[in-house]
Amino acid sequence: MADTTTGSTVAAMRNIYYHSLATLTLSFWDFLMTFEDEVRYIWPMRKKHAFKWLYIFHRHFLLAAHIACQITLPLQPAVSSPTARGSRTLIMVMTILIECANFSLEYILAFRVFALFGRRPWVWRLLGCLILAEIVCCTPFTLSSFQSYAGGMLFQLSPDVNIQMALTTVVHSTLISLTMTKHISIAGTRGIGRKVISQFTRDGTVTYLMVIGVNVLGFALFTVRDLQAIILVFWSLSVLSICGSRLILGMARIQDHVGALREDDNVVLTTHIDVCLSEELD
Repeated sequence: MADTTTGSTVAAMRNIYYHSLATLTLSFWDFLMTFEDEVRYIWPMRKKHAFKWLYIFHRHFLLAAHIACQITLPLQPAVSSPTARGSRTLIMVMTILIECANFSLEYILAFRVFALFGRRPWVWRLLGCLILAEIVCCTPFTLSSFQSYAGGMLFQLSPDVNIQMALTTVVHSTLISLTMTKHISIAGTRGIGRKVISQFTRDGTVTYLMVIGVNVLGFALFTVRDLQAIILVFWSLSVLSICGSRLILGMARIQDHVGALREDDNVVLTTHIDVCLSEELD
């Protein structure tokens, strides 16, 4: 019996390591695929640009954190023990990073929606209140999850995680719904404005599907009471890193493309990666 338990533990830890390696490989591959665009669009930005720092956070900081996690993973105990303090610290730090990455991703998406609606104040108030409510609600749940976590890499997800994922789903569903509403409202129009909105819609849809995919994974891990719940951390890191950095690169490409054209009343892209659509497209 002891040999069976030990064997299953070893197999579970091996599976965790493979998931971490697979998601890290995915993030690094995406980094290589977009590095040329990063040099072209992100590096020339001045240091005061918020989106430059958001890009650095999503692309480089999360990738570095993932690499550090991969290096320290073999050193972590499988279950709670007197030496599990390191694993508890690791999980707490990774969780906080994921929460920050999710909120910053929502900010990027909210900025895009705000721009698509011509900077209407009600849009920013609505999305700002929604994201703020999510932060206020998720913070105590995150702290509660920390208190219930005893240590070790093999653990079950807290029920509080389901609530957090449900709140995230609501926010992202609202963001994609507003984006789709804007896209539908310009059906039949032509010009660069339509191309911008169509590009925003495609990028937003891909991001939405990837975030929902991670949430579905989380719900599945909780439902089957899988002791390898930590794989949710690795997939979240990879998805949030890829989505956040690619959204910013997408806006930068649009800025560069429109900047190469003659000034158009339909779309004005500033050096702050801003998008402002004219009233005729509303």
